[in-house]
Amino acid sequence: MEKFSEKDFDLGILPEEAKKELIDFYQFLIFKYGKRVNKVEELKKLFTKPKGKLPQDYRFDREEVHAR
Repeated sequence: MEKFSEKDFDLGILPEEAKKELIDFYQFLIFKYGKRVNKVEELKKLFTKPKGKLPQDYRFDREEVHAR
């Protein structure tokens, strides 16, 4: 198998779509191999910033959610 170094990668020759795929894959690898602490911190940030508010009298109805 041929070894590559950082200087061997010329991203300028790739079409835009390939560059986007490469960035997506790079982000996937960072997520997959990143430190566990970072993942936990990211999830904490995600769940501590709600996207909206529920009405004052809101009641969760489990049976309604599971109804077919």
